[in-house]
Amino acid sequence: MDKISSYERRIVQETAGNGETDSSNAGLDELMDELEDDDFMASYREKRMQQISDHLRLVEKNVKEEGYGSLLNTEDESMLIKRLTKADNAVVHFALDKFAKCQYMDRQLSELAQNHPTTIFLRIDVEKCPFLVSKLGIKVLPFVVCYKQGKEVLRIVGFSKLGNNPDHFSLSSLASLLRSKRVIGGLGLDGQSDSNADDSDSMSDDN
Repeated sequence: MDKISSYERRIVQETAGNGETDSSNAGLDELMDELEDDDFMASYREKRMQQISDHLRLVEKNVKEEGYGSLLNTEDESMLIKRLTKADNAVVHFALDKFAKCQYMDRQLSELAQNHPTTIFLRIDVEKCPFLVSKLGIKVLPFVVCYKQGKEVLRIVGFSKLGNNPDHFSLSSLASLLRSKRVIGGLGLDGQSDSNADDSDSMSDDN
């Protein structure tokens, strides 16, 4: 690690002294050659392999024991709250089966769930969770809430924040929005502007 720090200082010193760094990559190449045989690289690889191992063990546990990797239908409020308290990252879809847009959201969330097994994706019928419907003020469907360690970080009402089309949205736009709040793995930017909630279904509408 000292070799890397020394090289960093060298870059700073050369830049400060000359206004530019040596255009030759010889110094960097020599450093990398040294690090290949250095205990630092062996230690780094060992730590990285341990991180990968820990991650895969977590994925295996999540999928086998908790049902991660799919959109899980939850039958009652108490079970939903229990699952949320155990999850680091969670996405909850409050829905009604008869609404076409809820069915569409289910399909998109199911696709994401398969690719992000460290986030739990849950679904509950609004008729089975009157307390949460009242507490969250749910009046428009579909209604998606995202949580990190039990704290709400994102709310998607209808297809708002997912583009301007009132009938559908791309999977990538949904993934980017969730990544922007670090609800699913990876970095992303929310490049979509909010659209009006009027584009979605009222809970009293037939669809």
